[in-house]
Parts: sequence; C-alpha cells; structure tokens
Amino acid sequence: MQPSTRLALVLPLALACSAAFAAPDWSKIPAREITVFHAGATSFEWIGSEHPGASIVKAGQPCIICHETKKGLDYTAKKLAPREPDAQAMPKTVSFPVSVQAAVEKGTLNVRLSFKPPADSKTGSDADNELKAAIMLLDDKVPQAKLAGCWTSCHKDMRGMPGGDAKKGKYVSAGSFELLQWKSGKTSAALPAGVKVESGKDGDRTTVTFSRKLGGAVVEGRSVPFGIAIHANRAAGRMHYVSLGYRLGIGGAPGEVQAAKQ
Repeated sequence: MQPSTRLALVLPLALACSAAFAAPDWSKIPAREITVFHAGATSFEWIGSEHPGASIVKAGQPCIICHETKKGLDYTAKKLAPREPDAQAMPKTVSFPVSVQAAVEKGTLNVRLSFKPPADSKTGSDADNELKAAIMLLDDKVPQAKLAGCWTSCHKDMRGMPGGDAKKGKYVSAGSFELLQWKSGKTSAALPAGVKVESGKDGDRTTVTFSRKLGGAVVEGRSVPFGIAIHANRAAGRMHYVSLGYRLGIGGAPGEVQAAKQ
C-alpha cells in the first residue's frame, strides 16, 4: 500500500517568499477560525470502528457535522486520553484556535495561518525546531478525504503509534496528498517548483503563509480536502495538534474555507 505522495518541506522563519509571488491584501480577506487539538493515538481505522461516531462516518458524513458547533469544537480530551500510551503526552492546553485565510492571486493559491502556540505541551524530541506548522492537501482519489481530511493518512501501523512500524510514515491507500510544512529552525529544506512560504511573529502570535502555483489537483473550481497540523514546543511525529477535515473552495467551489480570486 505505497502512496503517491508529494512532500513540500518549507523554509525556516528567517526566509521570505519570493517577490514573484504577489501577496494578497489580507486585510480584505475574511478569516475562518479552525480549532486544532491533541488527538492522542487515534488512527484513521479507529475513526470508522471504535469511535462513538463511527456509524456517522460510515454513512458519509464529515467529522465537522458532529464536532464543530456554534460554541466551538466539541472535543473532550478525557475521552481520548485512554488512547494515549504516553500518559504525560496530553498537554494542559488540549486545543487552540488557528485563523485561516485563503486567496488566489495571479494563478497562485495563498493560505495564511495565524495562531498563538501553547507553551504547556510536553517538550518533544525535535532539537532543531521549536515550532512547525503544516497544511495537507488531498486529491479526489483519496478515500473519505472529504470526511476526515488529513486523518486519512494516519494509520494504526505507522511509526509512533502503539505497536506501529518504525519504517512506516503517513500514507493513503489510493490517490495522493501534498504536505506543505514550515519549520522554525535554521536548516532549509528543499522546495518543489511552485511552492514558497513566508512567516513572521507579532507578539506571541505566529503567522505562516504558504503560496503554491495552481495546477495538478489544486485548481480553480475545485473543493480541495485539507487539514492543519501544529507541532508546538519541539514536538515530533504524531505528538502534534491537528484539525478535523475541511474543504478549501478555490474560485467559488464549495468549501468551509474560501480561496476567492483577488
């Protein structure tokens, strides 16, 4: 079950987006607040089996139908704590909001994340990066991508999971996903053609903007399933905060986050 996977690991905090990518006027673009949370060792298989809402997922309803309410994310860490083999891994801050904006400017998709990372999570093993932020974009061939987003790549046998295989990373049974990840450390990572990033800080808030040329599975008129992950306090592997699955509506397509053409 080897996926077709394209990774985009992006530049550190000190480097900025190329001038070739025109920046949108973010003051004119509405923000959608998405809550990320610490999910314990919950796999894609668990979502459709032991999870109390498994029957709803099997019926084709997205996770946000039950978990996202007018009062915020319906999430209780106590229910997932038994699924976390590392009893000290559950942080005091179990969830926090991420402001998400998106726009298409001159053939480029721009997605902007703004958030205040929690400081009380357990210190992780990533010595090089205090903080990492990522979005994952999935194509139409990934099973249940529109329901669970990036959770479709988190399986029970991957490394870091209880009894997992140290050689297995994220994967999907069909289709592909594209991981755009920013790291706060000094070491640069290679970027594929057509992807840039810029980042900055305003007080205790961090802002990361991903810019990607339209093409492939990411084109105008398409709803792109996506998810967000934040690694805080040097977290590594699955010890991160994640979002539920959402859709990025490009050029007027349906989606919880709209990427309007500027």
